Amino acid sequence: MLEEDWDKIEVEEIEDLIKKVEEFYAERGNPKLNVIWLADLFLKRLKNDLDYYINCEGQKGYGKSNLMLLLSLMQSRYAGVYKRKSDGKHFKVLPRVKPLDVEKFERISVGFSFNKNMSFLDNVKDIEKKYHSLDKYQSFVIDEGSKNLHKHRWMDALQFKLVQLSDTERWQNKTFFICFPNFIELNSAFRNNRIMMRIYVYHRDVKKHYASAILSLKDINRYIADPWHTDWNAKLFEDILKRTPSSLRTSYHVLKAEKKLKGYAGTFEFPELKVIAPKIWSIYMKYKIENATKEAEVVEETEGVRILRWKVASKNLVDWVRLKFPKMTYPELAEIMGIANITLIGLRTLKKPDKIILRQVDKIVREN
Repeated sequence: MLEEDWDKIEVEEIEDLIKKVEEFYAERGNPKLNVIWLADLFLKRLKNDLDYYINCEGQKGYGKSNLMLLLSLMQSRYAGVYKRKSDGKHFKVLPRVKPLDVEKFERISVGFSFNKNMSFLDNVKDIEKKYHSLDKYQSFVIDEGSKNLHKHRWMDALQFKLVQLSDTERWQNKTFFICFPNFIELNSAFRNNRIMMRIYVYHRDVKKHYASAILSLKDINRYIADPWHTDWNAKLFEDILKRTPSSLRTSYHVLKAEKKLKGYAGTFEFPELKVIAPKIWSIYMKYKIENATKEAEVVEETEGVRILRWKVASKNLVDWVRLKFPKMTYPELAEIMGIANITLIGLRTLKKPDKIILRQVDKIVREN
C-alpha cells in the first residue's frame, strides 16, 4: 500500500464491519432499532429530497464519536466504485440500503473518506467546502474533536453556516451528525428548526465493548415554542427520580425516566469500533490527534495555486488509473471523477513546466 493511502478503508474492511455489526445485533435477537435501521431511515429521508440533522449528546468518553462514525459508515456501507463483470465498466454507486448483486458486480473502492466525510477543521469555510465535495446521500460528521467547537464565536458561525446550507443546498440531500453535548447551548433557531433527532449516549459497558443510546424526536406541533419540551422534560425527569439522589442514579434510572419524557422514541445498543474494526478506528484516532496538535494558523494559498495543485494531483490520478485499468475509457473515468470530459482532456495535456512552477510556489510558501 502506498504511504498516501494510509487513511483508505479497504473493501474487505467495510464488508467485515457490516458482518460484525450484523452479528452484534443477531446476538441480541435482531432488535428493529439499531444503527443499520437508523442509517437506512436517514437515506430514505434524503431520497425524498430532504436533508437531515442529528445531534449527538452524552458524557465524555461514553462513545459519541464512535456512534457518529459508525452511523456514517453504515450510511455509506454500499457506496463506492464498482465494476460490472459482464463488460468491465466502472461506475460510482451512491449510498443505498441494499447491496449490489455480487454475481454481477465487483466492488473496487469504498464510498467513505475520513478527509471528506468528517470535519476536524477549525475554519467554517473549510467545512462548507467539504460539504460541497460530498456526493448525494452522503453523511457529514462534525466531531467534538474540533478544538474550536466550544468557542462561542465559532459555534455561532457554524450554526449560521449550517442553517444557510440547509436553506440553499437542501437539494444536495445529505445527513449532518453534529456533536454538541450541551444541547441548550445551541441557539433556539438552529435547535428548533434544523435538528430533527437527538441521540443521547447514556451508558457504556467497557468490559463488554458496547454502549447504549436513547433516541428522541422533535415534536411536529407547529404551535409550541419549544418542540423539544426542554423545561417540561427537565421537571418531569426530576419528579420521576426525586427519591433517588443524583449521586446514586445509574443508567437504569436514566432510562426509566427518559422513557416517560416527551419525544422519547426508543433505545438501542451499538458496538465499539475499536474492537470490531481496529484499523478503521486507528485511522479515525490519527485524524483526531492531528487535529488536537495542529497549529491554528495556515498559510493561505491564492486561487491560482489551488487550481494548479488540483490539476497536477488530478493528472497524477488519471495516469495511475490508466496504468492500472488500461481498458477504461476517458469518458468513463470522467464520470467516476465527477468532472466534464473536456476537463479531463485538459488534464491529459498538462505539461511538465506547470509542475516546475508548482515547486517554485511551494518554495515561496515555505520561505514565508
